[in-house]
Amino acid sequence: MKFFIERYSKHKVKENPLWLVVLSDIMTNLMLFFLILYVFNIQPQTEAKAMFMNGFDKEKAQEMKEKKAEEVVKKFEEEDIAKKLDEELYKAGMKDLAEVQITDKQIKINIAAPVLFPSGSAKLGRASSEILGPVAQVLNKLPNDIIVEGHTDNVPIKSGGYATNWELSAARADAVVALLAEKYSVPQERMIAAAYGENRPVASNSTAEGRARNRRIEIIVSRK
Repeated sequence: MKFFIERYSKHKVKENPLWLVVLSDIMTNLMLFFLILYVFNIQPQTEAKAMFMNGFDKEKAQEMKEKKAEEVVKKFEEEDIAKKLDEELYKAGMKDLAEVQITDKQIKINIAAPVLFPSGSAKLGRASSEILGPVAQVLNKLPNDIIVEGHTDNVPIKSGGYATNWELSAARADAVVALLAEKYSVPQERMIAAAYGENRPVASNSTAEGRARNRRIEIIVSRK
């Protein structure tokens, strides 16, 4: 009789042990964690992803914060130096012959070629040292890379020993690099001389004013 009652009586449902509940929570959290990692892996590398991954490394996260802070300070220093150079060129009466342009990617110092060189020549004139002196001071304060570009108008070369405008622009860029390195100790490994001849005009070559603007030396300081 006892066997009959136990067999046909209502079956009692046993409660799940506590360890099984804890295990299920752990498995759920692990699944979510690996799902997040999978999503980040199938997406392209982004700053957000890097910050997320580095969040597990407190030292690396702190280094990233310090690096960003240094970059902000450096940008402010670059802008301040460029503005001071612009003021110095203005005081020297170079307002219409030299200008400083600042963008997020570079500092461009545009100097009219006739200020530095006689017509058709790549030999620096007497006033070139006075003009390039303040520029060199700025270049020595910044560790950035420098490109010195030579540009001309489209009038064919008739004298000076150069067959093309490209050769003239190359010789002028080389002359500026040499002066900055030899007289003002700007490191040569930071400088590159580039020649464009008449191929990158900033104004129309159909007017005397436009051609004058195209005859120029551009000193470009990259902002990383």
